Amino acid sequence: MSEAAKKFINIAIWVTIILFALRCWLDWENLSAAVSGYKIIECGYSVYGYAGEAIGAATIFMALFNKWLWKFKVFNWIRGGMPILSKKYTGTITFVWNEKKQTRISKIEIEQTFLKVTVKLGTDESSSNSVTATIETINNEKQLVYTYLNTPKAELQSRSEIHYGTAMLRVDNPERLTGNYYTSRLTRGSMDFKAD
Repeated sequence: MSEAAKKFINIAIWVTIILFALRCWLDWENLSAAVSGYKIIECGYSVYGYAGEAIGAATIFMALFNKWLWKFKVFNWIRGGMPILSKKYTGTITFVWNEKKQTRISKIEIEQTFLKVTVKLGTDESSSNSVTATIETINNEKQLVYTYLNTPKAELQSRSEIHYGTAMLRVDNPERLTGNYYTSRLTRGSMDFKAD
């Protein structure tokens, strides 16, 4: 389980507990009266209802947190330095093909929630979509590590077949992504992107 998923579960549990406690506190008079009057079933029913309200409110909050709220500065302490990469980038991919160094202009689009990252990359010859993606701290650097499936245009597949690859991009500065990639065709190259 990723660090983000562990944090998310902990936050969800604490938000639920706090909302439940707050709801019980707001109706403390009625709960106390029910217990004093030996109306245990009524008290239990109320507490059960408050638990449902807390779970429902926490679910809505966590859905909003996962999609948008985590990006706000007030939640920096929860994010733990995870960069916000949800944007489009333009840059170059440099590689060796047929013993010749080549460079292609490319675009990357990153979509990101607190729990998930997806990467789409395109050149004039092919497009790729991430299969898995995560942001990890490697050697004290934040890196976007993802595997992808690359699909060249149909007319180019005789010389450039569909393949899998892995990319590792440094993301300490979310305005510039740099790194390397490796493919199942035993090719490799470097990537350099700047935010649009």
